Amino acid sequence: MKKIITLLLFISIGYITNAQQSSISTEVKEHIKSRVDEGINVGIVVALIDGENVEYFSYGKADLKTGADVDENSIFEIGSISKTFTGIIVADEVIKGKMKLSDPISDYLSEYTKVPTRNDTSITIKDVATHSSSLPRMPDNFAPENPNNPYADYTIEMAYEFISSVELTRDIGERYEYSNLGLGMLGHILELQYDKDYETIMVERIANPLGMDNTRIVFTPNMKKHLAKGHNNGVEVENWDLPTLAGAGAIRSSSVNMVKYLQANMGVHKTPLYKAMQLSHKTAYENEDQKFKIGLAWHYANDGEIIQHGGATGGYRAFAGFIAGTEKGVVVLTNSTEGITGIGMKLLDETFNLKMPKKSIAIDLEKEIKENGLEKGIEFYKMAKAEFADKYNFNDGELNNLGYSFLGDKDIETALAIFKLNVEMHPKASNPYDSLGEALLMNGDTVGAIKNYKKSVELNPANENGINVLVDLGVAKEELVKEVLVATEILETYNGKYQLSPTFFITVTSKGQQLFAQATGQA
Repeated sequence: MKKIITLLLFISIGYITNAQQSSISTEVKEHIKSRVDEGINVGIVVALIDGENVEYFSYGKADLKTGADVDENSIFEIGSISKTFTGIIVADEVIKGKMKLSDPISDYLSEYTKVPTRNDTSITIKDVATHSSSLPRMPDNFAPENPNNPYADYTIEMAYEFISSVELTRDIGERYEYSNLGLGMLGHILELQYDKDYETIMVERIANPLGMDNTRIVFTPNMKKHLAKGHNNGVEVENWDLPTLAGAGAIRSSSVNMVKYLQANMGVHKTPLYKAMQLSHKTAYENEDQKFKIGLAWHYANDGEIIQHGGATGGYRAFAGFIAGTEKGVVVLTNSTEGITGIGMKLLDETFNLKMPKKSIAIDLEKEIKENGLEKGIEFYKMAKAEFADKYNFNDGELNNLGYSFLGDKDIETALAIFKLNVEMHPKASNPYDSLGEALLMNGDTVGAIKNYKKSVELNPANENGINVLVDLGVAKEELVKEVLVATEILETYNGKYQLSPTFFITVTSKGQQLFAQATGQA
Protein backbone atom coordinates (compact mmCIF):
# COMPACT_ATOMS: atom_id res chain seq x y z
CA MET A 1 0.00 0.00 0.00
CA LYS A 2 1.29 3.47 -0.76
CA LYS A 3 2.68 5.61 1.99
CA ILE A 4 0.02 7.01 4.33
CA ILE A 5 -0.07 10.74 3.66
CA THR A 6 -1.01 12.97 6.54
CA LEU A 7 -1.73 16.63 6.39
CA LEU A 8 -0.90 19.58 8.58
CA LEU A 9 -1.87 22.98 9.94
CA PHE A 10 0.33 26.05 10.57
CA ILE A 11 0.42 28.90 13.07
CA SER A 12 1.90 32.48 12.86
CA ILE A 13 4.32 35.03 14.29
CA GLY A 14 5.98 36.91 17.07
CA TYR A 15 5.03 40.54 17.50
CA ILE A 16 1.97 42.70 18.12
CA THR A 17 0.49 45.11 15.59
CA ASN A 18 -1.61 48.03 16.89
CA ALA A 19 -1.95 46.40 20.30
CA GLN A 20 -0.40 47.46 23.60
CA GLN A 21 -0.45 44.12 25.40
CA SER A 22 -0.52 40.47 24.52
CA SER A 23 -3.91 38.87 23.90
CA ILE A 24 -2.48 35.46 23.05
CA SER A 25 -2.42 33.76 26.42
CA THR A 26 0.66 32.37 28.11
CA GLU A 27 -1.07 28.98 28.06
CA VAL A 28 -1.32 29.02 24.27
CA LYS A 29 2.23 30.27 23.80
CA GLU A 30 3.67 27.63 26.12
CA HIS A 31 1.58 24.99 24.37
CA ILE A 32 3.01 26.02 21.00
CA LYS A 33 6.57 26.08 22.35
CA SER A 34 6.14 22.63 23.87
CA ARG A 35 4.86 21.23 20.59
CA VAL A 36 7.85 22.54 18.66
CA ASP A 37 10.42 21.72 21.33
CA GLU A 38 9.08 18.15 21.53
CA GLY A 39 9.31 17.76 17.75
CA ILE A 40 5.55 17.41 17.31
CA ASN A 41 5.40 20.44 14.98
CA VAL A 42 8.31 22.03 13.13
CA GLY A 43 6.97 25.58 13.10
CA ILE A 44 3.75 27.27 14.15
CA VAL A 45 2.45 30.75 13.40
CA VAL A 46 -0.64 32.28 15.02
CA ALA A 47 -2.46 35.50 14.18
CA LEU A 48 -5.12 36.76 16.60
CA ILE A 49 -7.37 39.42 15.10
CA ASP A 50 -9.45 41.95 17.02
CA GLY A 51 -10.70 44.34 14.39
CA GLU A 52 -7.77 46.44 13.21
CA ASN A 53 -5.55 45.06 15.99
CA VAL A 54 -3.54 41.98 15.07
CA GLU A 55 -1.18 40.03 17.29
CA TYR A 56 1.21 37.48 15.82
CA PHE A 57 3.12 34.74 17.60
CA SER A 58 5.63 32.53 15.82
CA TYR A 59 7.79 29.69 17.05
CA GLY A 60 9.89 27.09 15.31
CA LYS A 61 11.62 26.64 11.99
CA ALA A 62 10.67 27.27 8.38
CA ASP A 63 13.58 25.11 7.24
CA LEU A 64 15.36 22.62 9.49
CA LYS A 65 18.34 22.47 7.15
CA THR A 66 19.07 26.19 7.10
CA GLY A 67 17.69 26.96 10.56
CA ALA A 68 15.46 29.76 9.23
CA ASP A 69 12.66 30.69 11.62
CA VAL A 70 8.98 30.92 10.76
CA ASP A 71 7.30 34.30 10.97
CA GLU A 72 4.16 36.10 9.83
CA ASN A 73 5.48 36.32 6.28
CA SER A 74 6.31 32.61 5.96
CA ILE A 75 4.41 30.84 3.18
CA PHE A 76 2.32 27.73 3.91
CA GLU A 77 -0.06 25.53 1.99
CA ILE A 78 -3.54 26.27 3.37
CA GLY A 79 -5.14 23.16 1.84
CA SER A 80 -8.92 23.00 2.07
CA ILE A 81 -9.28 26.58 3.30
CA SER A 82 -9.04 27.16 -0.47
CA LYS A 83 -12.61 25.87 -0.65
CA THR A 84 -13.85 29.02 1.10
CA PHE A 85 -12.25 31.12 -1.66
CA THR A 86 -14.22 29.05 -4.18
CA GLY A 87 -17.40 29.49 -2.15
CA ILE A 88 -16.97 33.26 -2.04
CA ILE A 89 -16.38 33.55 -5.79
CA VAL A 90 -19.51 31.46 -6.41
CA ALA A 91 -21.47 33.68 -4.00
CA ASP A 92 -20.24 36.72 -5.93
CA GLU A 93 -21.45 35.14 -9.16
CA VAL A 94 -24.87 34.60 -7.58
CA ILE A 95 -25.10 38.20 -6.37
CA LYS A 96 -24.15 39.46 -9.83
CA GLY A 97 -26.83 37.27 -11.41
CA LYS A 98 -24.35 35.21 -13.42
CA MET A 99 -25.09 31.97 -11.60
CA LYS A 100 -27.84 30.46 -9.48
CA LEU A 101 -27.28 28.05 -6.63
CA SER A 102 -30.10 25.96 -8.10
CA ASP A 103 -28.35 25.63 -11.47
CA PRO A 104 -27.44 22.02 -12.39
CA ILE A 105 -23.67 21.69 -12.73
CA SER A 106 -24.32 19.88 -16.01
CA ASP A 107 -25.27 23.28 -17.47
CA TYR A 108 -21.67 24.40 -17.06
CA LEU A 109 -19.67 21.29 -17.91
CA SER A 110 -18.82 19.87 -21.30
CA GLU A 111 -21.71 18.38 -23.24
CA TYR A 112 -19.64 15.21 -23.42
CA THR A 113 -19.68 14.88 -19.64
CA LYS A 114 -22.54 12.82 -18.28
CA VAL A 115 -23.20 14.17 -14.79
CA PRO A 116 -24.94 11.55 -12.62
CA THR A 117 -28.51 12.05 -11.50
CA ARG A 118 -30.67 10.13 -9.04
CA ASN A 119 -34.45 9.86 -8.92
CA ASP A 120 -34.70 12.49 -11.67
CA THR A 121 -32.79 14.99 -9.52
CA SER A 122 -29.69 16.81 -10.79
CA ILE A 123 -26.62 17.88 -8.85
CA THR A 124 -26.68 21.66 -8.43
CA ILE A 125 -24.13 24.36 -7.69
CA LYS A 126 -25.41 24.49 -4.11
CA ASP A 127 -25.05 20.72 -3.73
CA VAL A 128 -21.34 20.72 -4.56
CA ALA A 129 -20.70 23.95 -2.61
CA THR A 130 -22.21 22.38 0.53
CA HIS A 131 -20.84 18.82 0.19
CA SER A 132 -24.35 17.42 -0.22
CA SER A 133 -24.09 16.27 -3.85
CA SER A 134 -23.58 12.57 -2.97
CA LEU A 135 -20.36 12.67 -5.00
CA PRO A 136 -17.62 10.75 -3.13
CA ARG A 137 -14.75 12.39 -1.33
CA MET A 138 -12.35 11.30 -4.06
CA PRO A 139 -12.77 9.64 -7.47
CA ASP A 140 -11.91 5.94 -7.67
CA ASN A 141 -9.60 6.51 -10.65
CA PHE A 142 -7.27 8.50 -8.41
CA ALA A 143 -4.02 6.51 -8.54
CA PRO A 144 -1.04 8.86 -8.14
CA GLU A 145 2.29 7.85 -9.59
CA ASN A 146 3.97 9.89 -6.85
CA PRO A 147 2.16 9.48 -3.50
CA ASN A 148 4.21 12.35 -2.09
CA ASN A 149 2.50 14.72 -4.56
CA PRO A 150 -0.69 12.76 -5.12
CA TYR A 151 -2.87 15.22 -7.06
CA ALA A 152 -0.18 16.34 -9.51
CA ASP A 153 -0.99 13.84 -12.27
CA TYR A 154 -4.77 13.77 -11.86
CA THR A 155 -6.14 15.32 -15.07
CA ILE A 156 -9.44 16.95 -15.90
CA GLU A 157 -10.00 14.19 -18.46
CA MET A 158 -9.77 11.66 -15.63
CA ALA A 159 -12.24 13.69 -13.57
CA TYR A 160 -14.66 13.82 -16.52
CA GLU A 161 -14.29 10.09 -17.01
CA PHE A 162 -15.10 9.38 -13.38
CA ILE A 163 -18.07 11.75 -13.16
CA SER A 164 -19.51 10.30 -16.36
CA SER A 165 -19.39 6.77 -14.95
CA VAL A 166 -20.05 7.12 -11.22
CA GLU A 167 -23.36 5.96 -9.77
CA LEU A 168 -24.64 7.90 -6.77
CA THR A 169 -25.21 5.66 -3.75
CA ARG A 170 -27.76 7.95 -2.09
CA ASP A 171 -30.18 10.69 -3.05
CA ILE A 172 -28.72 14.10 -3.80
CA GLY A 173 -29.03 16.28 -0.71
CA GLU A 174 -29.75 13.32 1.57
CA ARG A 175 -26.56 13.73 3.61
CA TYR A 176 -23.53 15.91 4.07
CA GLU A 177 -20.47 14.07 2.77
CA TYR A 178 -17.21 15.97 2.39
CA SER A 179 -16.06 15.89 -1.22
CA ASN A 180 -12.78 17.23 -2.53
CA LEU A 181 -13.99 16.14 -5.96
CA GLY A 182 -17.14 18.24 -5.73
CA LEU A 183 -15.41 21.47 -4.70
CA GLY A 184 -12.63 20.81 -7.18
CA MET A 185 -15.17 20.56 -9.98
CA LEU A 186 -16.84 23.75 -8.74
CA GLY A 187 -13.52 25.53 -9.20
CA HIS A 188 -13.29 24.01 -12.68
CA ILE A 189 -16.76 25.31 -13.51
CA LEU A 190 -15.48 28.82 -12.76
CA GLU A 191 -12.55 28.15 -15.12
CA LEU A 192 -14.97 27.20 -17.89
CA GLN A 193 -17.10 30.27 -17.21
CA TYR A 194 -14.22 32.66 -17.69
CA ASP A 195 -11.84 30.65 -19.85
CA LYS A 196 -9.10 31.24 -17.28
CA ASP A 197 -7.28 28.97 -14.86
CA TYR A 198 -8.45 28.92 -11.24
CA GLU A 199 -5.43 30.82 -9.93
CA THR A 200 -6.02 33.72 -12.31
CA ILE A 201 -9.67 33.93 -11.26
CA MET A 202 -8.83 33.74 -7.55
CA VAL A 203 -6.12 36.39 -7.84
CA GLU A 204 -8.32 38.75 -9.86
CA ARG A 205 -11.41 38.31 -7.69
CA ILE A 206 -9.95 37.96 -4.17
CA ALA A 207 -6.16 38.18 -3.73
CA ASN A 208 -5.48 41.39 -5.65
CA PRO A 209 -8.51 43.35 -4.39
CA LEU A 210 -7.58 42.46 -0.80
CA GLY A 211 -3.88 43.23 -1.23
CA MET A 212 -2.89 39.58 -0.71
CA ASP A 213 0.31 39.69 -2.77
CA ASN A 214 1.64 36.44 -1.31
CA THR A 215 -1.48 34.36 -1.89
CA ARG A 216 -1.07 32.30 -5.02
CA ILE A 217 -1.05 28.71 -6.29
CA VAL A 218 2.17 28.94 -8.29
CA PHE A 219 5.00 30.21 -6.10
CA THR A 220 6.24 33.70 -6.89
CA PRO A 221 9.98 34.33 -6.30
CA ASN A 222 9.14 36.11 -3.04
CA MET A 223 6.93 33.24 -1.88
CA LYS A 224 9.69 30.72 -2.62
CA LYS A 225 12.11 32.87 -0.62
CA HIS A 226 9.80 32.75 2.42
CA LEU A 227 8.51 29.18 2.03
CA ALA A 228 8.12 27.17 5.22
CA LYS A 229 9.13 23.67 4.13
CA GLY A 230 6.46 21.04 4.80
CA HIS A 231 7.24 18.15 7.15
CA ASN A 232 5.77 14.78 8.06
CA ASN A 233 7.02 13.48 11.42
CA GLY A 234 9.96 15.85 11.21
CA VAL A 235 10.96 14.73 7.71
CA GLU A 236 10.83 17.33 4.93
CA VAL A 237 8.27 16.43 2.24
CA GLU A 238 7.28 17.69 -1.19
CA ASN A 239 4.78 20.45 -1.79
CA TRP A 240 1.47 19.42 -3.28
CA ASP A 241 0.21 20.48 -6.71
CA LEU A 242 -3.50 20.27 -7.56
CA PRO A 243 -3.86 21.36 -11.20
CA THR A 244 -7.31 19.82 -11.73
CA LEU A 245 -8.87 20.20 -8.27
CA ALA A 246 -7.30 23.59 -7.49
CA GLY A 247 -10.54 25.00 -6.09
CA ALA A 248 -10.49 22.31 -3.40
CA GLY A 249 -7.05 22.92 -1.90
CA ALA A 250 -4.25 24.40 -4.02
CA ILE A 251 -3.69 27.85 -2.48
CA ARG A 252 -0.54 28.93 -0.63
CA SER A 253 -0.49 31.98 1.62
CA SER A 254 1.05 33.74 4.61
CA SER A 255 -0.36 34.67 8.00
CA VAL A 256 -0.30 38.37 7.07
CA ASN A 257 -2.33 37.68 3.94
CA MET A 258 -4.79 35.38 5.71
CA VAL A 259 -5.39 38.11 8.28
CA LYS A 260 -6.47 40.41 5.44
CA TYR A 261 -8.75 37.63 4.20
CA LEU A 262 -10.46 37.18 7.56
CA GLN A 263 -10.71 40.93 8.19
CA ALA A 264 -12.54 41.26 4.88
CA ASN A 265 -14.82 38.34 5.76
CA MET A 266 -15.66 39.89 9.14
CA GLY A 267 -16.27 43.32 7.60
CA VAL A 268 -13.39 45.02 9.41
CA HIS A 269 -12.54 46.36 5.98
CA LYS A 270 -15.60 46.73 3.78
CA THR A 271 -14.69 45.61 0.26
CA PRO A 272 -16.76 44.97 -2.88
CA LEU A 273 -16.65 41.30 -1.88
CA TYR A 274 -18.30 41.81 1.51
CA LYS A 275 -21.84 40.94 0.36
CA ALA A 276 -20.57 37.78 -1.32
CA MET A 277 -18.62 36.87 1.80
CA GLN A 278 -21.71 37.37 3.95
CA LEU A 279 -23.72 35.16 1.62
CA SER A 280 -21.07 32.44 1.82
CA HIS A 281 -21.32 32.47 5.63
CA LYS A 282 -25.09 31.91 5.70
CA THR A 283 -26.47 28.41 6.15
CA ALA A 284 -26.98 26.94 2.69
CA TYR A 285 -27.60 23.33 3.71
CA GLU A 286 -28.99 21.78 6.89
CA ASN A 287 -29.49 18.14 7.85
CA GLU A 288 -31.49 17.47 10.99
CA ASP A 289 -30.54 13.79 11.18
CA GLN A 290 -26.85 14.65 11.12
CA LYS A 291 -27.43 17.74 13.27
CA PHE A 292 -25.31 19.57 10.76
CA LYS A 293 -25.28 22.93 8.97
CA ILE A 294 -22.89 24.42 6.44
CA GLY A 295 -22.54 27.62 4.43
CA LEU A 296 -21.01 27.83 0.97
CA ALA A 297 -17.93 25.77 1.92
CA TRP A 298 -17.64 27.45 5.35
CA HIS A 299 -18.19 25.13 8.33
CA TYR A 300 -19.50 26.00 11.77
CA ALA A 301 -18.40 25.19 15.32
CA ASN A 302 -19.92 25.86 18.75
CA ASP A 303 -23.48 25.66 17.42
CA GLY A 304 -22.76 28.13 14.65
CA GLU A 305 -21.04 30.71 16.84
CA ILE A 306 -17.73 30.13 15.05
CA ILE A 307 -17.39 30.17 11.25
CA GLN A 308 -14.27 28.26 10.23
CA HIS A 309 -12.40 25.93 7.94
CA GLY A 310 -9.32 23.77 8.29
CA GLY A 311 -6.77 22.69 5.74
CA ALA A 312 -4.33 19.83 5.32
CA THR A 313 -1.81 18.77 2.71
CA GLY A 314 1.18 16.42 2.78
CA GLY A 315 3.31 18.62 5.04
CA TYR A 316 1.01 21.31 6.38
CA ARG A 317 -2.06 22.01 8.53
CA ALA A 318 -4.05 25.24 8.65
CA PHE A 319 -6.99 26.79 10.46
CA ALA A 320 -8.90 30.02 9.85
CA GLY A 321 -11.98 31.03 11.81
CA PHE A 322 -13.87 33.89 13.40
CA ILE A 323 -16.73 34.48 15.80
CA ALA A 324 -19.88 35.28 13.83
CA GLY A 325 -21.05 38.87 14.14
CA THR A 326 -17.78 40.06 15.68
CA GLU A 327 -14.36 41.23 14.54
CA LYS A 328 -12.47 38.50 16.39
CA GLY A 329 -10.70 35.93 14.25
CA VAL A 330 -7.76 33.55 14.24
CA VAL A 331 -5.32 32.13 11.71
CA VAL A 332 -3.13 29.17 12.67
CA LEU A 333 -0.57 27.67 10.27
CA THR A 334 2.03 24.93 10.68
CA ASN A 335 4.53 23.26 8.36
CA SER A 336 3.86 19.86 9.95
CA THR A 337 1.20 17.18 9.75
CA GLU A 338 0.15 17.45 13.39
CA GLY A 339 -3.16 19.30 13.48
CA ILE A 340 -3.50 22.72 15.14
CA THR A 341 -7.27 23.25 15.05
CA GLY A 342 -7.34 23.04 18.85
CA ILE A 343 -5.08 26.09 19.10
CA GLY A 344 -7.43 28.09 16.91
CA MET A 345 -10.47 26.96 18.88
CA LYS A 346 -8.80 27.86 22.19
CA LEU A 347 -8.13 31.40 20.98
CA LEU A 348 -11.76 31.78 19.89
CA ASP A 349 -13.26 29.99 22.89
CA GLU A 350 -11.43 30.25 26.21
CA THR A 351 -13.38 27.29 27.60
CA PHE A 352 -11.93 24.94 24.99
CA ASN A 353 -9.75 22.25 26.56
CA LEU A 354 -6.36 22.52 24.85
CA LYS A 355 -4.53 19.19 24.97
CA MET A 356 -0.98 18.36 24.03
CA PRO A 357 -0.93 15.75 21.25
CA LYS A 358 1.27 12.72 21.67
CA LYS A 359 4.60 12.79 19.91
CA SER A 360 5.06 10.32 17.08
CA ILE A 361 7.36 7.51 18.19
CA ALA A 362 8.81 7.61 14.68
CA ILE A 363 10.61 10.90 15.38
CA ASP A 364 12.72 9.62 18.27
CA LEU A 365 13.00 6.13 16.78
CA GLU A 366 14.53 7.50 13.59
CA LYS A 367 16.94 9.60 15.64
CA GLU A 368 17.97 6.56 17.71
CA ILE A 369 18.52 4.44 14.61
CA LYS A 370 20.68 7.07 12.92
CA GLU A 371 22.74 7.72 16.06
CA ASN A 372 23.08 4.23 17.52
CA GLY A 373 22.06 1.73 14.86
CA LEU A 374 19.04 -0.36 13.94
CA GLU A 375 19.28 -2.85 16.80
CA LYS A 376 19.42 -0.11 19.44
CA GLY A 377 16.56 1.65 17.71
CA ILE A 378 14.28 -1.38 17.98
CA GLU A 379 15.28 -1.82 21.61
CA PHE A 380 14.37 1.82 22.22
CA TYR A 381 10.97 1.38 20.57
CA LYS A 382 10.04 -1.61 22.73
CA MET A 383 11.25 0.11 25.89
CA ALA A 384 9.30 3.28 25.06
CA LYS A 385 6.13 1.30 24.30
CA ALA A 386 6.35 -0.36 27.70
CA GLU A 387 7.30 2.70 29.75
CA PHE A 388 6.12 5.82 27.89
CA ALA A 389 2.72 4.92 26.47
CA ASP A 390 1.34 8.32 27.52
CA LYS A 391 4.10 10.27 25.78
CA TYR A 392 4.19 8.74 22.29
CA ASN A 393 1.76 7.88 19.53
CA PHE A 394 2.37 4.20 18.74
CA ASN A 395 -0.29 3.56 16.08
CA ASP A 396 0.72 1.51 13.05
CA GLY A 397 0.77 4.56 10.77
CA GLU A 398 3.75 6.03 12.62
CA LEU A 399 6.01 3.04 11.90
CA ASN A 400 4.51 2.69 8.43
CA ASN A 401 5.48 6.24 7.44
CA LEU A 402 8.95 5.81 8.91
CA GLY A 403 9.45 2.59 6.96
CA TYR A 404 8.55 4.35 3.73
CA SER A 405 10.91 7.18 4.61
CA PHE A 406 13.82 4.73 4.79
CA LEU A 407 12.53 3.04 1.63
CA GLY A 408 12.63 6.40 -0.12
CA ASP A 409 16.24 6.80 1.00
CA LYS A 410 17.03 3.41 -0.61
CA ASP A 411 17.76 1.88 2.80
CA ILE A 412 15.83 -1.33 2.16
CA GLU A 413 17.37 -3.19 5.13
CA THR A 414 16.17 -0.64 7.68
CA ALA A 415 12.82 -0.25 5.95
CA LEU A 416 12.20 -4.00 6.09
CA ALA A 417 13.14 -4.06 9.78
CA ILE A 418 10.68 -1.24 10.53
CA PHE A 419 7.87 -2.92 8.59
CA LYS A 420 8.56 -6.24 10.36
CA LEU A 421 8.47 -4.44 13.71
CA ASN A 422 5.15 -2.89 12.73
CA VAL A 423 3.70 -6.33 11.94
CA GLU A 424 5.00 -7.64 15.26
CA MET A 425 3.51 -4.73 17.21
CA HIS A 426 0.20 -4.61 15.28
CA PRO A 427 -0.57 -8.22 14.28
CA LYS A 428 -4.27 -7.52 13.73
CA ALA A 429 -3.82 -4.47 11.48
CA SER A 430 -3.96 -4.96 7.71
CA ASN A 431 -1.74 -2.13 6.49
CA PRO A 432 1.55 -3.24 8.14
CA TYR A 433 1.37 -6.57 6.28
CA ASP A 434 0.60 -4.76 3.02
CA SER A 435 3.60 -2.44 3.44
CA LEU A 436 5.91 -5.30 4.41
CA GLY A 437 4.70 -7.22 1.36
CA GLU A 438 5.53 -4.24 -0.86
CA ALA A 439 9.03 -3.90 0.58
CA LEU A 440 9.70 -7.63 0.28
CA LEU A 441 8.57 -7.56 -3.34
CA MET A 442 10.92 -4.67 -4.03
CA ASN A 443 13.70 -6.71 -2.44
CA GLY A 444 13.00 -9.72 -4.69
CA ASP A 445 11.31 -11.92 -2.06
CA THR A 446 8.16 -12.93 -3.94
CA VAL A 447 7.26 -15.77 -1.55
CA GLY A 448 7.43 -13.47 1.49
CA ALA A 449 5.51 -10.76 -0.36
CA ILE A 450 2.65 -13.14 -1.23
CA LYS A 451 2.47 -14.38 2.36
CA ASN A 452 2.16 -10.86 3.78
CA TYR A 453 -0.20 -9.53 1.12
CA LYS A 454 -2.46 -12.53 1.77
CA LYS A 455 -2.49 -11.76 5.49
CA SER A 456 -3.29 -8.13 4.76
CA VAL A 457 -6.25 -9.11 2.56
CA GLU A 458 -7.40 -11.64 5.14
CA LEU A 459 -7.55 -8.88 7.76
CA ASN A 460 -9.05 -6.36 5.35
CA PRO A 461 -10.96 -7.97 2.45
CA ALA A 462 -11.51 -4.46 1.04
CA ASN A 463 -7.78 -4.03 0.39
CA GLU A 464 -8.03 -3.76 -3.38
CA ASN A 465 -4.36 -2.85 -3.72
CA GLY A 466 -3.33 -6.09 -2.02
CA ILE A 467 -5.78 -8.13 -4.07
CA ASN A 468 -4.53 -6.62 -7.33
CA VAL A 469 -0.88 -7.26 -6.44
CA LEU A 470 -1.63 -10.87 -5.52
CA VAL A 471 -3.52 -11.44 -8.77
CA ASP A 472 -0.54 -10.02 -10.67
CA LEU A 473 1.64 -12.48 -8.78
CA GLY A 474 -0.52 -15.39 -9.95
CA VAL A 475 -2.90 -15.86 -7.00
CA ALA A 476 -6.48 -16.62 -8.08
CA LYS A 477 -8.87 -13.81 -7.16
CA GLU A 478 -11.50 -16.35 -6.10
CA GLU A 479 -9.11 -17.50 -3.40
CA LEU A 480 -8.93 -13.98 -1.94
CA VAL A 481 -12.39 -12.44 -2.15
CA LYS A 482 -14.93 -13.88 0.26
CA GLU A 483 -18.27 -12.41 1.22
CA VAL A 484 -19.29 -12.57 4.87
CA LEU A 485 -22.80 -11.54 5.86
CA VAL A 486 -23.38 -10.11 9.33
CA ALA A 487 -26.87 -10.01 10.81
CA THR A 488 -28.44 -6.55 10.77
CA GLU A 489 -29.23 -6.99 14.46
CA ILE A 490 -25.51 -7.24 15.19
CA LEU A 491 -24.65 -4.25 13.01
CA GLU A 492 -27.26 -2.15 14.82
CA THR A 493 -25.46 -2.67 18.14
CA TYR A 494 -22.64 -0.47 16.86
CA ASN A 495 -24.87 2.57 16.27
CA GLY A 496 -23.81 5.54 18.33
CA LYS A 497 -21.77 8.70 18.63
CA TYR A 498 -18.21 8.09 19.82
CA GLN A 499 -16.33 11.10 21.23
CA LEU A 500 -12.59 11.22 20.52
CA SER A 501 -12.01 14.82 21.65
CA PRO A 502 -14.16 17.72 22.89
CA THR A 503 -15.17 18.69 19.34
CA PHE A 504 -14.47 15.49 17.36
CA PHE A 505 -16.90 12.60 17.14
CA ILE A 506 -17.27 9.44 15.08
CA THR A 507 -20.95 8.79 14.38
CA VAL A 508 -21.72 5.19 13.40
CA THR A 509 -25.03 4.27 11.79
CA SER A 510 -26.28 1.06 10.24
CA LYS A 511 -28.37 0.75 7.12
CA GLY A 512 -29.27 -2.73 5.96
CA GLN A 513 -26.08 -4.75 5.55
CA GLN A 514 -23.80 -1.72 5.81
CA LEU A 515 -22.20 0.36 8.55
CA PHE A 516 -21.45 4.03 7.95
CA ALA A 517 -18.92 5.99 10.02
CA GLN A 518 -18.72 9.77 9.82
CA ALA A 519 -16.18 11.97 11.57
CA THR A 520 -17.00 15.53 12.56
CA GLY A 521 -16.69 17.73 9.47
CA GLN A 522 -15.64 14.84 7.26
CA ALA A 523 -17.16 12.27 4.96
